[in-house]
Amino acid sequence: MGQKGLARAAAVMLPALLCAQQGGAPGEIRVSSRAYVPASPYTIRVETKLVELNVAVRDGKGRAIGGLKRENFQIFDEGKEREIAAFREEETGATTQAASSATPAADKAAESAGPPARFVALLFDDINAQDAFDANDLAREQSAGRKFAKDAMQPGMRMAVFTISGAVTQDFTSDAAKITEAIAALKPHPRVSEKGEDSCPRITPYRAYKIAHDRDRATLNTVMMEGGCAASREFVIAEAEKMWGTVQKASTDTLATLDRVVGHLAEMPGARVLVLASSGFFGQSFEPEQHAIIDRAIHAGVVINALEAKGLYDEPPPSVRPGDPTFQDAHYRQVIQWTSAETKALPDRLQVVDTAMEDISHGTGGEFFHNNNDFVLGFRQLSVPPDVTYRMSFKPDGVAADGSYHKLKVSLLHTGAYTVETRPGYFAPTAKPAEDPRSKLDREVLASDTQTDVPAGLAIEVKKPSSERRKISVVVRIDVSKLEFESKDGRKDQRITFVSALLDAQGKVAAAKEGFMDLALTPETYNRLVNTGLNAELSLDVAPGVYGLREVVQEGVGGKVSAATNSVDLR
Repeated sequence: MGQKGLARAAAVMLPALLCAQQGGAPGEIRVSSRAYVPASPYTIRVETKLVELNVAVRDGKGRAIGGLKRENFQIFDEGKEREIAAFREEETGATTQAASSATPAADKAAESAGPPARFVALLFDDINAQDAFDANDLAREQSAGRKFAKDAMQPGMRMAVFTISGAVTQDFTSDAAKITEAIAALKPHPRVSEKGEDSCPRITPYRAYKIAHDRDRATLNTVMMEGGCAASREFVIAEAEKMWGTVQKASTDTLATLDRVVGHLAEMPGARVLVLASSGFFGQSFEPEQHAIIDRAIHAGVVINALEAKGLYDEPPPSVRPGDPTFQDAHYRQVIQWTSAETKALPDRLQVVDTAMEDISHGTGGEFFHNNNDFVLGFRQLSVPPDVTYRMSFKPDGVAADGSYHKLKVSLLHTGAYTVETRPGYFAPTAKPAEDPRSKLDREVLASDTQTDVPAGLAIEVKKPSSERRKISVVVRIDVSKLEFESKDGRKDQRITFVSALLDAQGKVAAAKEGFMDLALTPETYNRLVNTGLNAELSLDVAPGVYGLREVVQEGVGGKVSAATNSVDLR
């Protein structure tokens, strides 16, 4: 494409530019950005030859049990016992030292002695957080995380901070002040309202899940009991489908970020632990993605631990609030039925958002810290991988290549009363596995070819704010007339994803970010943008040097990609 095509780029999209140049009604053009974590080079697909498991065995106090042998374990695949093809006991070698022993002299000695012994990635879920509601979950994570980082940093240890939204990122460092500063910058970026306050009747994420995903008539009837809204059954179902789509998008972003952080952590030497702090998210409909993350983590030797940010959650029982218009004219019997239905749903609602976190953590031999308000203890406990785990595998002989889900169970023979934590199942391969759009984009970031399937052009500018920093800025211009769109509610819908990566001389990613442009264009705005083009300014601060600058642009309707690489001298 040459220098006028996808030859140069970087990546933080500035909403001000879009608003000023493109105009349009609110919601027509939405932009966001976050740090891009490179995909792991390891395969994430379960091959027909082998299914891997990472198993942690714990006693009643949560301590990992070592010294077990192959003959102590049994693996059942859909109730059928499988022969253990490979088995080994793995010790992490990670040691826990008292924080008081970490002196500057000791830290300097540890630095010169060799690579760090332990890498801990703290991943905060700031898009599913309901900080503005009852739980105040992210604020509690923030307070506990800062105290933990301040007290726990020790020689041979590196921490990093990531967020699901990408709004806050601090790569691995031994500087506790940088970690606490990054955690202090956390803010909630909720994608959906737990209260469902923007609709009448209220369509909360859980209600949307029950109606749109489970097709649950009881929940639909409960929502219909909320009189005063004059809402038909068809309207409630349509609103639930709309809310469920929003919830699924948030879950997709959550799992995609978790997957990329696992890949980034996999590149670190030493014991590797990822701590996911979240109040929970809806993983339903995304089981294959969850098991792909488990596969990647097991293959890369990454343990994922999860901290449930709700803690001991004491939600007020459902009741009619004074002045609630929903029940001002409702009959007493309706109110009693509604209250009873909401009360019965509470335990399931709290559990359904925790299932994915529990499955992913246990699937990698990690822990799920929940029903406990001592978050500092949680961070401290989850930051250390189990002393010992057991890596084992089996051949899924006779399994049809139909993509079906197989439940697994690992049992112990001739041992004490221990708890076994491992993956709950796996997905059989498909005959011709299709590459999902996200994998295609990740693959293109690390490729070197040139593609021109998306009509995009770039202009670039380099600035020198100081002798130690360079700022590279670029304007990406999209030819709207040549884009495919989906029609929805009279608008043209599309999502455009930008990834910019600076590659060093060895081809490794030195710095990268990604941005998103979500379009829901009215005919008037679309016609205007056909003439003016759709622009987004991108920028990235880097250290002086010579880089390969890789730019990838992907449209969301057909998954088409444009990509190019160009040498950039930023000395």
